[in-house]
Amino acid sequence: MAVTLIRAYQGFVAGATVTFPVEVEAAIVAQGIGTYAATSGVNPAAGPLPLSGAVTAGLYGPAVLSNIPMGAAALTTFETNGVAQTAFEVNLTEIYVPHWNTWTGAALLNGTTVGTDSQVYWLFNSNGYLIQYTAIAGTLNATASVFQKIAFNVPVTLAPGRYFLGAQLNGATATPRHVLAANGAEPRCGKIATTTSFAGGLTTFTNAPITVPTSFVTAQAPIMQLYS
Repeated sequence: MAVTLIRAYQGFVAGATVTFPVEVEAAIVAQGIGTYAATSGVNPAAGPLPLSGAVTAGLYGPAVLSNIPMGAAALTTFETNGVAQTAFEVNLTEIYVPHWNTWTGAALLNGTTVGTDSQVYWLFNSNGYLIQYTAIAGTLNATASVFQKIAFNVPVTLAPGRYFLGAQLNGATATPRHVLAANGAEPRCGKIATTTSFAGGLTTFTNAPITVPTSFVTAQAPIMQLYS
């Protein structure tokens, strides 16, 4: 289960989405300290809570985390200009989180063609359950050759472990960048076909876990980050 805190509790800041034992979450909700998260019940493998203290940017590790090692020429060497994705198909990549942190949102490395499609980013745990996502209305893909940061609906606190980020666009004009085998990184990745709307994707991912990828396929993994 997961709760979104209305006010600070045991070192966690107001607004954080955190997983506690079921009985603790019930007490938090009953006392008005928090509410069950919109995706409550979809984070069964979050892991143990930190020993003590608030989880804030940079406390346990970097405040920005990429799914692959980033070289100095990352903005130009990965797919050069980027490649369009199939409209409403989610391109999925694994990302390993080595430290506790509360993440504000996710980012996607844009290509050279932007300003036409909107996008939603998705975050799943290692079992394929939806944890958090960006605005379902979509956010315009904008500014070429940069990591475009979009906040989650609610900041999410993650334990160390393996997670999956997904990028979904409503068109096939924008050209986000993807990982090529020639660049030396091979994150597990894949594609997920959904209904023809962001809202349809939310329904699909909330009702059942996705099948997480188990292999690397060149040009499928979007280059993405988590940020605080």
